[in-house]
Amino acid sequence: MSLTQNFHVFAGVAESGINTFLKDLFTTRPHYLNYGSPAFVPTSTVNATSVSAIAFPGVPTGIQFAVSFGIPTIDLYPPDAGSPSPLLPAQNQFGLHTKVRLVVGCYTWTEGDKRGQMTPLSVDLDVWALGSIVSHYFGPGTGYITFQVLNVRIPAIKPEGLEVVLDCVIRMMLNALLENVQLPFRVLSAGAFQLILEQGPTIDQDQVEVWGDI
Repeated sequence: MSLTQNFHVFAGVAESGINTFLKDLFTTRPHYLNYGSPAFVPTSTVNATSVSAIAFPGVPTGIQFAVSFGIPTIDLYPPDAGSPSPLLPAQNQFGLHTKVRLVVGCYTWTEGDKRGQMTPLSVDLDVWALGSIVSHYFGPGTGYITFQVLNVRIPAIKPEGLEVVLDCVIRMMLNALLENVQLPFRVLSAGAFQLILEQGPTIDQDQVEVWGDI
């Protein structure tokens, strides 16, 4: 059967192309990867995004924190041979690998000192995730594909309850981060035509695939 099957047009983008796109995007806009409350990131810049501290009664400054992700890499189905990921993608899924540094400002106070002394405490985590792609189609040649994380694993975290909590927190953060990643349909067609989407996108043979008309 031809690549176009019963459709007039087939378009796809390879795993290597997606990873090049991610590298270029996050290298140019590192503030999508780096977040911190005012003690760590006083104002938003091209390098990092300032977010509010976590308010908590009795902590005058709020709980100060920072989160920094490494540039994620995508492994489209089928999974790469010998992949160490605990979450191997099935058809129409992708694997994701990144690293994250979590930093908490550990404050101590003495009587009469409301500002306190802060010591940054940090941990680096190896993050594996499993996800799927979501199509946003608005008409011929108009639309984009986004990535949605379904599950996260951070190996070697004990006890199990702590692992579940961290998996959930990192999953929410990754989904928020990946909302900034939009793969336009024109990238799949290399801008050669305006795609009328009829089927897909799907993931197979290490690429994202769509079918349709022009």
